[in-house]
Amino acid sequence: MNDAKTPPGGARLMVGFHGTEGTEELRDLLLETGALSVILFTRNLVDASQAKDLIAEIRALVPWPLLIAIDQEGGCVVRLTKGVTVFPGNMALGAVGDPGLAFAQGRESGRQLSAIGIDLNLAPVVDLQTNPQNPGIGIRSFGSHLESARALARAFIDGHLQEGVACCLKHFPGKGAASVDAHIDLPVLDLPVEEFRDPHLKIFEDLCEGREDIALMSTHIVVKGLDPKNPATFSRAVMHELLREGLGFRGLSIADDLEMGAIAKYHSIPEAALRAAAVGHDLVPICHSGEAQRAAAQALNLGLEEGSLDPEEHREACVRITRFAARSKGGALIHPAEGDCLAAALAQKSVHLFSDPRELLPIPDRASLLVLATEPFSVVGVEEEADQDFGGMLKRVIAAPRRGRTEIRTFGAELDPKRVSLLLPSAEGFDRVVLMTWNALGIPAQRFLLEELSRNLADRLVVVHSRNPFDQVFVPEGVTALTAFGYRICQFEAIAAVLRGQARAKAPFPAEWK
Repeated sequence: MNDAKTPPGGARLMVGFHGTEGTEELRDLLLETGALSVILFTRNLVDASQAKDLIAEIRALVPWPLLIAIDQEGGCVVRLTKGVTVFPGNMALGAVGDPGLAFAQGRESGRQLSAIGIDLNLAPVVDLQTNPQNPGIGIRSFGSHLESARALARAFIDGHLQEGVACCLKHFPGKGAASVDAHIDLPVLDLPVEEFRDPHLKIFEDLCEGREDIALMSTHIVVKGLDPKNPATFSRAVMHELLREGLGFRGLSIADDLEMGAIAKYHSIPEAALRAAAVGHDLVPICHSGEAQRAAAQALNLGLEEGSLDPEEHREACVRITRFAARSKGGALIHPAEGDCLAAALAQKSVHLFSDPRELLPIPDRASLLVLATEPFSVVGVEEEADQDFGGMLKRVIAAPRRGRTEIRTFGAELDPKRVSLLLPSAEGFDRVVLMTWNALGIPAQRFLLEELSRNLADRLVVVHSRNPFDQVFVPEGVTALTAFGYRICQFEAIAAVLRGQARAKAPFPAEWK
């Protein structure tokens, strides 16, 4: 990076890369663009030890401090799963409803990330899930209730900050009411500002007003009451007049990934990078393509030269980025045992029982049990595919502790009607049938499976919503159903404990689902 008074335009980039090492290719990219930030994904990470070494390698590639960021939300969005604690996620925390435990999770997660070398955790999601059919938020949200979500988010952030890791509020100005996933296309909310402000904007106002020690990520969404034409990504009214002038926010502002469908379908990446920076984003993430990153750096440099990127605002943005860089404490890696115990406790406290009208729970230990489970798949673009032996995990967690005959069957999401019809006779010989759904709201075949089993096996059926608790809308009255608001191993263990009668499901549902 040059020593000129004005840093290069490419300093505003947050870049992703491929591979698990700090290579010459990455060094060249950083030197050519002047990027001040690097974001890590699952494709870069093996375990905590390798992640720590990788970050040290990356920092050694350039002579300026780098901001190293990661999406480690917990639940369905985590980038590092080995050598660290994988927490249940926000909606599980929302169900527990205890800010003290949210602080404990934030502190433990921050402690582990700081030791690895992470400066910024791109969490928590504070969108309020007011639309049960929202495809991009769901269990990433604390729920739909402003007061509870605000308290949990504040505690989670404070826990991270105590360990030297900054947090990032997502996704400003709020997309909990959206019906389209921005990873695929552009959501548009035709709401007046008064209706949108409370609760969607209000939670951001309460959490970020006047603060300089946290970051905030915008989202690719058009809220017509705030800006009738532009998504927040390209809106000066949202990112400068509202956020900076209206709320007095002095922290770091970040655009969402510019290679997402909501932007890439309609704009070139270089154009999007320049527009996002010009309206007030300090950092513009381009997470995948080196070619796009270099082209964006050129566009940003040209914007500085031609005046479309204000040089004084650019210098201020670079100062804010640098303030968040190289802030992690480092030190020895933290063994995850203590965090794992906390995660298990949170998962157990989060289990919600919708109803058990036939008193099928707990399942007697010697009763014969058939478990039908949809194999994991990514529901939103930011979610990584599961890499574990799913069937083997279920056998260990559910079947192994039981004395009664237990059979585990897993299958893909697109189960055709013929295969569904074959499942019904095979279930007749079992005392209980547990159906683990994944995303019936988004997959018609899943919905058909759920409806058919509910209609034919209600006298023995227990439905467990693994990935999407809002699938409950398809469960008829008279059918037993429960959820732990996610699919991490600690959450399946919590469900298994309830099925066996070793724990009770007492948590409320923290969002509107009907």
